[in-house]
Amino acid sequence: MKLIFLWHMHQPVYRNGLTGEYELPYVFLHSIKDYYDMPYHVSRFKNVKVAFNLTPSLVSQIEEYASGRANCKFLRLMKKSVKELTLSEKDYLIKVIFSSSPKLFEEFELLNKLYFAYQSDRRELCRNLSNQDFLNLEVLFLLSWCGNYLKRENETVRKLREEISAYTEEDKTRLIEELLNHVGKIVPLYRELTSLGQIEVTTSPFYHPVLPLLIDMKVARESTPDVKLPAVQTPFKDDAVKQVERALSFHRKRFGEVGGVWLPEGGISEEAVSLLSNFGVEWTASDEEILFNSLQEKTGTREPLYRVYKFKRVKVLFRDKELSDLIGFTYKNWKSDDAAKDFIERLKDINRKYENPVVSVILDGENCWEFYENNGFEFREKLYREISESKWIETVKPSEVEHTEVLNRIFPGSWIGGNFLTWVGDDEKNRAWELLSLTKLQFKRGEPKSESAEEYILISEGSDWFWWFGRGHYTPFSLQFDRLFRSNLIEVYRILGKDIPDELLHPIKTSKELPSTPPKGYLHVELDGEVSNYFEWLNAGEIDLLELSTMDSSSFVMRKAYYGCDEEKNLFIRVDGNWERVKGGNLKLTVEFSGEGKEEVEFNLSENPSKGKNCSEARAVLGKLVEILIPNKCLPEAVNGKLKLILKLYMNGKLLETAPQFTPAVLDVGKDFNLDWIV
Repeated sequence: MKLIFLWHMHQPVYRNGLTGEYELPYVFLHSIKDYYDMPYHVSRFKNVKVAFNLTPSLVSQIEEYASGRANCKFLRLMKKSVKELTLSEKDYLIKVIFSSSPKLFEEFELLNKLYFAYQSDRRELCRNLSNQDFLNLEVLFLLSWCGNYLKRENETVRKLREEISAYTEEDKTRLIEELLNHVGKIVPLYRELTSLGQIEVTTSPFYHPVLPLLIDMKVARESTPDVKLPAVQTPFKDDAVKQVERALSFHRKRFGEVGGVWLPEGGISEEAVSLLSNFGVEWTASDEEILFNSLQEKTGTREPLYRVYKFKRVKVLFRDKELSDLIGFTYKNWKSDDAAKDFIERLKDINRKYENPVVSVILDGENCWEFYENNGFEFREKLYREISESKWIETVKPSEVEHTEVLNRIFPGSWIGGNFLTWVGDDEKNRAWELLSLTKLQFKRGEPKSESAEEYILISEGSDWFWWFGRGHYTPFSLQFDRLFRSNLIEVYRILGKDIPDELLHPIKTSKELPSTPPKGYLHVELDGEVSNYFEWLNAGEIDLLELSTMDSSSFVMRKAYYGCDEEKNLFIRVDGNWERVKGGNLKLTVEFSGEGKEEVEFNLSENPSKGKNCSEARAVLGKLVEILIPNKCLPEAVNGKLKLILKLYMNGKLLETAPQFTPAVLDVGKDFNLDWIV
């Protein structure tokens, strides 16, 4: 077996186009946690080869932090003495801090304690924290993001972790200096391992655009014929060429010749591959769903996935979605040894079934690790060791495999659902494309052409902006992403000396989250009292329990609910809220349903997990949140695919809370998602 690992590293440009300030610090944070640790970990196993995709938009930001040129709001405020911070500055810092995975905080008691306080009331936390507690919070947060290399090899980091006490401003300043020095070691390490032949560094179109959409927006209709496209569409094909051309030039100056290009979001089309071919790119990759859609025939086997293809003059690899997603979303909940063993067993199974397979494991190389124990170090250590000692697995770089098959057609799509709906199709996403198109038109009419104005247009074509517009993905920073996108377009008008259109001065993200939204697909939930991975509840319907109440909500425990069914119509419910406040009490939760009749399931949350009274197969787990499974047989018959829900929380035998307060929530449980294909 030939095994390919491709770890994709990417961040959007967090720099405000008008102010030049980085509004969010995730390039810096992942630099101290992941971007050095990942290649360093590979270097410990001399016969393991992997590929890393480093997008130019990421590398350029890493270089700015390393050189001290990054005007970063987060670091600027972190460097200030706590006693000089305003309430709004503290609020910003706390929002960034507690938007991280709580897994990072587990080893630090103060972070854990304050995380739960934050869930209850962020502003109250800002007002009540003493200066010393806030300083400790800042230092511990930076330490929680430090990768294993820093924990083991950096004396300052090691000392501050060992001597947790009342930190000083000098401690914080010294730590920040050490971390910024560390950022400067990242690019040289990739360069060194490339020269040794152990890793292959690949690139992507410069600002991470979904290339097929730039070449021709109508390509979205091939995978989704009824998709609604933007009303204004300016041709961006010339920009697609620039995004590729500039990326290749940028990469060659830092890492040498380019072998392959990862098309952002696995977004691929025949025209996109032809463009890569014109620049002499040797290989690219996408998702297995693209392959099976492209083959135009039912194979009845996964054997075609483990072959290398050629389209035009470009080799094309297709990722094993199952293996990739196990690392990305599932194994974080397993013991490291069990996860590595399971992965190896799955590889053995592939090797038994198919002759000389080439297996491509391609996924995000940065975001999943903060949900693993110890940032995934033990898992990767075990996995790399098992592979390096194996006699039947050879890890190879993508450029080292040869094609054995010819692909006559590439069905356009991405690694999310095999379509482009994550980036185009709903009102907000389309509105963003329309504003970008109008700005591009103004640029084309301008004379003389301005390279700096063009730069901001290219930045605005990045996939991340469209990812966060519309429904489907949540971030507490959605308004910041909106502002950053518009700031780049506004800067184009400013550079060109033209009047700024009024619509660019108002948020695109104007859609209000409704108190209840329907599910988008089936759920597969692990009942453990926490969000096990980003995708676990992504397809869930959502109920804002507080918006369905007109009462003062500050003291409520139950605040938001999520729900959905699996393929067998078993119902999952998740209840978020201030559960820490009531833990330790004798808690009982009653879940009442009404449809063609009424059913009630009661859980004693003091028992964990709790079996359902009146439905012995029902389960509930109380952790950082409550997760509930109600078997289909315990539900009343739905009316027009709808059930009504009321939650009642009892403490020490007394009714503490009813949610919603005045009217039942409506659950949409009637849709058959087997008719759709949604990730």
